[in-house]
Parts: sequence; C-alpha cells; structure tokens
Amino acid sequence: MTDQGFGVVRPLPGNGLVAHLGGLVLVCDAVDAVASELLEAVRDTAATGGDGRALARRAAQVLARSMTAEPIGCAVAGPAAGGIAVLVSGEASATVEAESGEVALAGRDALTWTDRLVPGPVRRVELRLPGAGDPHPRTRLDEGVVVGGGMTGEYTGAGEPDDRAPARPAQREWRAPEPDLQPAPAEPEPERA
Repeated sequence: MTDQGFGVVRPLPGNGLVAHLGGLVLVCDAVDAVASELLEAVRDTAATGGDGRALARRAAQVLARSMTAEPIGCAVAGPAAGGIAVLVSGEASATVEAESGEVALAGRDALTWTDRLVPGPVRRVELRLPGAGDPHPRTRLDEGVVVGGGMTGEYTGAGEPDDRAPARPAQREWRAPEPDLQPAPAEPEPERA
C-alpha cells in the first residue's frame, strides 16, 4: 500500500458493491438502502482528500443512523497515519497483512462495528462479504464502483500496475454460410424490346 492507496485492487465475485475512489475502498451489501449513503461517504471523503480514518468515521456515522435494523454488511479501508484504517460491520470481514503480522476483523464480533488502525507497512488488504469468490488475477479496479463481493488490495512497489499482459477480449471467427443456406442467384430480368 502507498500513501495514496493501494497498488492494485482486484474485485471479488459476489452480489454486493465494491468502490475504489481516491485510494479509499468500500465493500457493502448492494440491496440495503444504506448502500447509497455509504457510497456517498466514500465519494465525499475522497473528493475532500480525506484518509482512511476520515472514511471510517463517515461510515460509522452512516451506520449509526441505520441501527434500527440488523447491521449492514460493510467494510471500508484506506491509508492513515503510515498504516491503514479499517472498519467492518455486519457480516463483512477484513484481513490485513502488515509487517507486524496478520490482523483479522469481523463485523459479527461487535454489536455495532469493529474498527482498527493497523500500523504499516501494509502488504495486503482483503475486504469480504459472505459468499464472495476469489479474485481473478487479470481483473483490477483502478477507480470506480462495480458489483462484487469484496476486494483485495496488494502493494506492488510504488503502486505500479500489474505487469502481466492485459487480457484480450474473445474473438469470434466468422465462417461463410453453408452452400444450401445461401440465397439462390437472382434470375435475370427478361429484356424488353
């Protein structure tokens, strides 16, 4: 992880939302109405240059307003104070691999949410919703919001992109139609005198 965020972010397959904006990441259940507020929190925090700690505080405010129901599955992370700030809620979980060891957080371990400031240097971060799959090595989310069940963020030097060749789209080979399916040649029109 760099001071500007993650080197390479790979979305995990799933049915939630994954956002990567301004070096900050969010994973949340897509079906919950609170998801829009959480997306707005990450957008606003990124737009104002906020760090992971500011994002965790904004997410906590959104989650506190929605405490009348079961906690939403949500996880946020971003660089803060030379390490990474992480917050998880509901069924979401986070794993941070740092020089000091691995830190695992689970939202279900708290009545509200669990948060932590993990000191750096950080090597890898994974935010996950239940049912999330494994990341495809050729996928990446440089910026934006996609459907997914989580994300992995890996530090690759100074944030260089993956040096593997990008995947090429599948190409279809078109063949000529079978002879019996080709239209019959047009009959010449009779000549007029």
